[in-house]
Amino acid sequence: MTSPLRRSISRAVAAAGLLATLLVAATVPGVAAATPDEPTCAGHWPATVQGKPTIYQSGGRAGDYIWHSSTGWHLRVTKVTTATAVFSGKIHADKPMSVAGVALESEDKITISGDRKTIWYRFVNHGSIDGIDFKTACANRLTFTGAMDGTALPISRIWIGVNGRHPLQNPFVVARVR
Repeated sequence: MTSPLRRSISRAVAAAGLLATLLVAATVPGVAAATPDEPTCAGHWPATVQGKPTIYQSGGRAGDYIWHSSTGWHLRVTKVTTATAVFSGKIHADKPMSVAGVALESEDKITISGDRKTIWYRFVNHGSIDGIDFKTACANRLTFTGAMDGTALPISRIWIGVNGRHPLQNPFVVARVR
């Protein structure tokens, strides 16, 4: 039987490894240093955020699905049942962003701050997909905060990149790799 102290130490070591991967990931072959939405940016986003999470699907597990691709950043929410749930959150960057809604209905809202560095979203979800696509103007870091029905999403309900990694906390930061 594993002791509570040993489990805590194991979790701390695993969490530290994920944090290091998210913040200082190595370059992966085939991942360009710049993308069409950021043609002259120094550095690149970590490999851990690249690609749509493989578990993402309409009507999948409730939560936030976040990834980066050659067309920019993507955030989607969904859930299994048709019972209404409200997903909300904030994305903050150190440079201006542009944003577009994806599969939104009349109850869904997106707001961007006057300086275009903060995006707020509120999606009334009935089991399908709601989301946003956004681009940064060579931002060095992004801070994501997500909630469902007014309560912060547990990290197990946030999936990042093709491997669906969970952040260490909510809110969490993704930093550009130089």
